[in-house]
Amino acid sequence: MLLAIGQALSPLRILSIIAGSIEGYQQILTVQNGALVVYGELVLLLGFAVFQVVVFVAMVRRSHRFKRLFLYQWLAIPVVFILDTALIALVLDVPASQVLAGGAVVAPIVSFLLAGIWVAYVYKSVRVKNTFGMANAQARVVSA
Repeated sequence: MLLAIGQALSPLRILSIIAGSIEGYQQILTVQNGALVVYGELVLLLGFAVFQVVVFVAMVRRSHRFKRLFLYQWLAIPVVFILDTALIALVLDVPASQVLAGGAVVAPIVSFLLAGIWVAYVYKSVRVKNTFGMANAQARVVSA
């Protein structure tokens, strides 16, 4: 149940991050190449949110693909963070250390570690195996 709640709230968390960054986006838009940074970050974050919705739908449908998608979602956390940091640093021509100042690394690391615990649970749990395994998918097809 906690996994489902967390997965359902994940896209909303991304949207809240975007909403909380509106003032920063407005400031960045005033500098040269700022629009590229803002729109690039929005594409990254919204793309990740869409992927989170896909994972949630797979979970609700009890798809046998859920476990793999959940793993990919976990691996996407550092990828999105690195791409976002590289985008800002390269386009605005600022050092990555400046982009990462003020504890910007803490939230992605904590998210990655906590999600890693859930990934381990999803892959080790007998309950999850029974719910999302291929045998369950075949049984649902036969009963339909």
